[in-house]
Amino acid sequence: MKKYLSTFSGLIISLSFFYSESKATSQVVTIANFQFTPTNFTIDLGDTVLFSWISGSHTTTSTSVPGGAVSWSQSINSTSTSFIYVPLVAGTYNYQCAIHTSMIGQFTVVQCVPPDYSNAIAVNISACDSPFVMDATNPIATNYQWIYNGNSISGATNASYLAINAGSYATIVSNSCGVDTTPTNGLAFIPKPTIAIEASNDTICSGQSITFIGTGGLTYSWWPTNVFPVTVNGDTATSNPTFSTEVVVLGTSFNGCSNSDSVKITVLDNPQAEFSFTQNGNTVTTSNTSFGAAIYDWNFGDGFTTNNPTPSHTYTTTGVFTIQLIATNAEGCTDTFEMVVDLTSGISESQNEQSILISVDASNHKIILSSNENINSSSVNLFDISGRILPVNVKQNSFNSISLSTQHLVSGVYFVEVLTAETRFIKKVIIN
Repeated sequence: MKKYLSTFSGLIISLSFFYSESKATSQVVTIANFQFTPTNFTIDLGDTVLFSWISGSHTTTSTSVPGGAVSWSQSINSTSTSFIYVPLVAGTYNYQCAIHTSMIGQFTVVQCVPPDYSNAIAVNISACDSPFVMDATNPIATNYQWIYNGNSISGATNASYLAINAGSYATIVSNSCGVDTTPTNGLAFIPKPTIAIEASNDTICSGQSITFIGTGGLTYSWWPTNVFPVTVNGDTATSNPTFSTEVVVLGTSFNGCSNSDSVKITVLDNPQAEFSFTQNGNTVTTSNTSFGAAIYDWNFGDGFTTNNPTPSHTYTTTGVFTIQLIATNAEGCTDTFEMVVDLTSGISESQNEQSILISVDASNHKIILSSNENINSSSVNLFDISGRILPVNVKQNSFNSISLSTQHLVSGVYFVEVLTAETRFIKKVIIN
């Protein structure tokens, strides 16, 4: 038995290795019915081959042997019933019966090496608070027996062992040539961190954001990634999820151990606010086309408010007013819709018939003028409600089409002026 002492991490660790040479074995080859049995086999160097007669009259005669090996030829019959051959060289040996040459055999001698852990060093293993796989795999080993705190573990005969308890582990490893024992390794478990996730709210309306804060770790990772990207600052993440999901945070402590926590986030649908109106003098009558709402809050822009679902209102003064509707559903989610109503007596529109068509392309932020006749971009102006001419980008689309950019205009009432050689044409447009 070999002994090995080593100092590791300030501790004196005793590593015991047990080795014993295996006893030589004898491989029996029977001779009968014009056949060697077995006809092909492998033995370790130091083992012997016993040729044993059963019937007939034969020989065992070598036909090829490894360099340095001794050839042989021996009769095997009823008066000479056995012959022992001791191979001294590793390699392949071929032989036959010299009388019956169809009887052939072969065996291979290998240099057997027992497991050897004499150069191994024991280690102290610190694992996070979970089962840890101990592995003693040896390429030449055939048998394993795990030992825990000096005692054999029943049934633990595989190359690896899933350790669930802290303590000292070693393995008796063997093959046909001998036995050795691994160093005794110490296993300690580090508790996982207690990770928690806090959310500013677990139920939001679509479009709202949530702030998440992780606690208990040194670093954090967040899932699912389709809820994010987020703005992450240390232990804090801010996200704008568009659907209900479970958000998970993985926190890692300074010693590398990790744990997780999760929170379920519910994203509620918003209602859709929408309305139109008709105007009769200073009286405006609304038509509420919202859906998904339970409460309606109206503001007509002159101080008048109501929660009537479809109100009418008569203005007492002239001007340009913004009508605002805030629709709220049963969960408290809201949507806002606005329209502008013009009750002005400022710039007068042209009353005479003109062959000029004016339309507002809100999606492309344009006012488009078209005519059956030539329109020159230099003859087009845009005024606000007070009569002030505004700088605006005018584009000549064709000889009879012009567009004015509304990209930088606020919602309100405007007047388009087109000057020709014969007339001055003025038309009101409303930009929402």
